[in-house]
Amino acid sequence: MHKLNFILSTHFTITGVVGNVEQKSQDWCWSVVNKDRCLQKECESLCLKKNPKGKFICAPSTPGGPFQCQCRHPCR
Repeated sequence: MHKLNFILSTHFTITGVVGNVEQKSQDWCWSVVNKDRCLQKECESLCLKKNPKGKFICAPSTPGGPFQCQCRHPCR
């Protein structure tokens, strides 16, 4: 159930971002760092390497599609 809640909250958080490599929203941008899969620890590590202030989420590329690792970071 916890995993379902995480997925649902993630889905609503990124509505409008799915499918875009980068999306600006209130001084934050989203980047897809791994389009083929999203493993929590790997995704977190990739995001922190990209930007120490980065945050990660696993989100489907399309409804019912594979999960992607996406990173939120300050826009430049």
